[in-house]
Amino acid sequence: MSATRVPLYARLPEIYKIRDEEQTPPGQLQAYLALVEQVFGYVHENVESLYHDLFIEFCDDWVVPYIGDLLGTTALKGDPWTLRADVADTIPLRRRKGTLGAIERLAFDLTRWGAHCVELRENLSWHQHLNHQRPDAGGAPPYSLPSINLNTVVRGGYATLRSPAMLSLLGTPFDSYAHYPDLKPPAFGNIRYNLPNLGIFLWRLAAYSLRTTLPIVRGGVAIAGAAADEAKNVSGFTLDPLSRPVRLFNTPRYDPDRQPPVVTLVDEAPGPMPPARLTTGSAVGNPDPYVSFSTYNPADLTTVLFTDVGLQFHLPQVTFPNDIWKVRGANLCAWEGGLRPPLKNREVAVDPVIGRVLFGVNSAAEAVALDDFLSVTYTEGAIGPIGAHPVSRPAPPTTWKDEVVNKVTVDLRTNPNGLRDALNNLPARNQPLLIEIEDSLTHDLDIAAVAGVVTELDGVTSRPNLALNRTLIIRAASGCRPVIRLANPLRFRPANVVGASPAQQDTLDAVMRNLTVRLEGLFITGTSAVGEPLIARAALSSLEILDCTLDPGGFQNYDGTRAAPASPAIRLSASYGFTTDPAEEAAFEKLVFNRAPAVIVQRTISGVILMDPRYTLSLSDSIIDACKGVGADSSASFALSAAADPVNGWGPPADIRNITVFGRVRVESINARGGIWVHRLEVLNNQKGCIKFSYFSGEKDRLPLNFACVSAPDARLEFTSEIFGQPAYGQLDSATDFRIRERGPNDEAMGAGNFLFEAHKWHNLQVRFREFMPVGVRPLLIPVT
Repeated sequence: MSATRVPLYARLPEIYKIRDEEQTPPGQLQAYLALVEQVFGYVHENVESLYHDLFIEFCDDWVVPYIGDLLGTTALKGDPWTLRADVADTIPLRRRKGTLGAIERLAFDLTRWGAHCVELRENLSWHQHLNHQRPDAGGAPPYSLPSINLNTVVRGGYATLRSPAMLSLLGTPFDSYAHYPDLKPPAFGNIRYNLPNLGIFLWRLAAYSLRTTLPIVRGGVAIAGAAADEAKNVSGFTLDPLSRPVRLFNTPRYDPDRQPPVVTLVDEAPGPMPPARLTTGSAVGNPDPYVSFSTYNPADLTTVLFTDVGLQFHLPQVTFPNDIWKVRGANLCAWEGGLRPPLKNREVAVDPVIGRVLFGVNSAAEAVALDDFLSVTYTEGAIGPIGAHPVSRPAPPTTWKDEVVNKVTVDLRTNPNGLRDALNNLPARNQPLLIEIEDSLTHDLDIAAVAGVVTELDGVTSRPNLALNRTLIIRAASGCRPVIRLANPLRFRPANVVGASPAQQDTLDAVMRNLTVRLEGLFITGTSAVGEPLIARAALSSLEILDCTLDPGGFQNYDGTRAAPASPAIRLSASYGFTTDPAEEAAFEKLVFNRAPAVIVQRTISGVILMDPRYTLSLSDSIIDACKGVGADSSASFALSAAADPVNGWGPPADIRNITVFGRVRVESINARGGIWVHRLEVLNNQKGCIKFSYFSGEKDRLPLNFACVSAPDARLEFTSEIFGQPAYGQLDSATDFRIRERGPNDEAMGAGNFLFEAHKWHNLQVRFREFMPVGVRPLLIPVT
């Protein structure tokens, strides 16, 4: 069915082709068949799709419930992938009904989360008769067995206090200690050790691996008086490219087809790395599933080898050929004072809680080699693809508005100035430019150093502007998450606004109507000047920000305090920035008189947006953060308002779908579905527009017509984390009112996580567990992350 289809004209006997060429004019039959060729192709594709629809692996989404109906399965709603997997595994799951493997596989199919099931009765302690002691459940005395030592948890025995690695598993899905029965009623998220209870542990956070990043070097320290086996030099590194704390995660390694069927093992769970499990030589430490070492040739980046663990160190091959390294889980909050006991030679201390590492080496030359060539692949967690993450992306467009796109690739490892060079001479380009960044490194960009920039006055200060003659797209390649660190704000304007003649003006107007800047998959952080936004001008037809992070600040420091909020992410004034030439301002205003420039933000984490109402704003599946949590005083903290006067002015007309906003909002008018407004929402024209399926703070809101909405204090709102940079940032807590979690658009959660289908996943689990759970067994759903 996948063979290339032969065109209709090519199927004709040769005699008809000859006669067709003899006609005047020739080729009339060929032209006639060309008219019906496309229609025939549609018929052919439809027939082929009917064949594909016979198989659950290839059928269209609408066919899945019909195939499920043939198997007698209950129809579910939610993520198309999970519905397809549920139907595909119906028969094997029914054959294994009542087993732990079937429950784990079912949970994975319905959620795509890591899952682990535990019969909690196996963790119950019991009292023993003094004349019939059974510390090993009735077998031979346990400490006489070669596989048993003082670190082994023995049923009915005391806790192994000498083993930090085992103690770190206490209260986790892999807890092997004995517990007293818990007779309290089942409660969501609580472990109740009792005879009928089956604990179903679920890892909801997604894990994203950043490949071959360059850690921040904290400098080497020579150790005086080190013993023979101890390190003579210690090199410290911070894994985050902006030197911020990052919680290291392990990568998910699901293998539902494993025999016996197990979805998630203790050291393959897609959750935070436990420090105690990282120590080499510990009785129950097991660093290999978490940390790996490999060597590469710095002159040939294709020699970098990747594994499937969460933290990978890529070392220069010449300096460290096939060396064997040991790992130690440690607390490196005060690493300046050194470690006790001291690091050994070829030992690495890893702090997975804040993302710091220390290398112990034998010479200053080895320390310098690490500083110069160490590359790291590490994994971090998030609630989903909101913001910049190394996700799979579709192929870049080859055309834009019927013009061929000029594609340029950038890789910092081969050209340190690649991004700047790609942006040179934008005014002279006569094709849309697409810049694809093929790394996950930090690109320092000073647009004042880009050739072809236009310098204009912004008030009394001259500012560089990227002058565009065609559309500009800057995107991350598939699987990459580059960081762009700006020396000054991004400013975009047309290269030419005023034409020398009416005909030339018409040409310029046609170009400006399609002039777009698209930023996709980028982490943009910022300027050192206080108050300077990341994007300060967008004199364009549209500015599109997709799957990006515009650094909002407010992250948690190493000492536990919260950093100050960053400068505004976007500030766009009503004058469009044409302050030097009144003729340009008049020409641009005439062009956009009936069509205001559009700002489109999708699946993005952004700081404060200040924008005058001469623009239009579209927000969807995003988080806007002014670094104010639930219940905090937000009277002077605006997440969205006017650029000229945030306190008394009004932001642009806004069309909003499924966003979470930390901070006050003031807009001219609004149409919204599925919003969570943590703080005050004020709308100037409250006779226009409508807000549906949303949450309001109740702080003197000024609202238009609203439908199916809830507000505080009647509806309780809580987040697992409100701090940018933490894995569960923006995740709704289970204590949140069920109407917020389940009564948003499409019977899903309100806020930025609507498209994750979490409400449907919980509901589908409960439906299926009623069908698959053995009599007398009580399932307990326990989210781990």
